[in-house]
Amino acid sequence: MMNRWVFLTLWLFWPGTVLAAWFSGSDALTSAHQKLLEGNTAESFDAMVEAWQQENGPTEKRHLADFLSLAITEDCGRSLSTLSLPSWLQNIVIRRETVQTPNRVFYHFSIYGNSSTGVSSVSFSAWPDQSVLHSNFSDDESRDFKLDYDGLSRAIKAGLYKLEVTSSNGERWSSSILITQPEAIQSISWKDSRSWRIAPPTDLKGTCPRPFLSMNLYSQNDGQTAPIWSEEKDKNLPTALPVIDVPDGQYWFSVALIERRWQGPILFEEVQRIGRSVDLPDVDLQQLSPRRQ
Repeated sequence: MMNRWVFLTLWLFWPGTVLAAWFSGSDALTSAHQKLLEGNTAESFDAMVEAWQQENGPTEKRHLADFLSLAITEDCGRSLSTLSLPSWLQNIVIRRETVQTPNRVFYHFSIYGNSSTGVSSVSFSAWPDQSVLHSNFSDDESRDFKLDYDGLSRAIKAGLYKLEVTSSNGERWSSSILITQPEAIQSISWKDSRSWRIAPPTDLKGTCPRPFLSMNLYSQNDGQTAPIWSEEKDKNLPTALPVIDVPDGQYWFSVALIERRWQGPILFEEVQRIGRSVDLPDVDLQQLSPRRQ
């Protein structure tokens, strides 16, 4: 409880935050604030959903997005929702991704999961009824399903959405989804052609798992989409291309910094990815590898 009070106090008096604007004409937002102070995180979430359904201007929307980020600090979002997944849906993940290459920046959005019986369709829409993603699945792709929204010119914005999943047996499950504000600053960026920078975290999400790094190397000649080499690190994150035993040639190398949070049973992944072509091995890679401590 003490942490909640500390976080709320810090947020309410953060520079540029005007307390009066928070409560101006928004009963649902007032309720969300009160419920969070009382420790009723799930009820606070329900009030936030109601607040998003009201007519909101840019200032109110920004406050709602900030308040959601604040609520996540309680336990990384695990208590935001008491809604459980149905028995036929083992897990579901919502991923928002920023991709930065030497030539451009673009965005991906995807939903994926696993089902014991299979799913026939998945839809994701913005409040009140604007379709964002929808897909029907055949039998061979219904147990490990994935929807992709590729090459977006901007990240999926903060707000209220609805996720609906229908099983192969016709059972329907749905949930209100609140999306946080996209990160304004890229935390990972190229330093040179073989190394990168990772900015230290600056937010208050101390209850979430530490960000981890996913490195992947792809061949540019065989037409395969699966990486020929991959590695993940959640401690002592590397900042340089490691030694990789591959034939001489040109490859595509990507590095992703991945943060995770939850909305009840739903996992959210915020991904910042950088990628570029590399020629291997055209230099002494041993000299470029991180030194072992």
